[in-house]
Amino acid sequence: MSRICPDCGRSWEDARSKGRLGCTGCWNAFRTELSSLLVESQGADRHVSGNGPLDQARGLRKLRLETRLQEALSHEDYTEAGRLRDLLREDPA
Repeated sequence: MSRICPDCGRSWEDARSKGRLGCTGCWNAFRTELSSLLVESQGADRHVSGNGPLDQARGLRKLRLETRLQEALSHEDYTEAGRLRDLLREDPA
């Protein structure tokens, strides 16, 4: 079932197909979907800065792990969430 914005009533499918969100509340309602879309299209859901390619790669890996952790938690996959949490703790970024 599609997620619906509680403020404007727009569904994620409608927002995605039209390429527009309905209101500012959509940013919170579709946070997971928007984050995944940005990671798919641009490799990250936020700006990754650093002094060089290695720093950028570490930052990008951390962002991907954080995104996957949030998705695992939203699906109540606690085994995967624990594994991702441990990977984040080991990550030097």
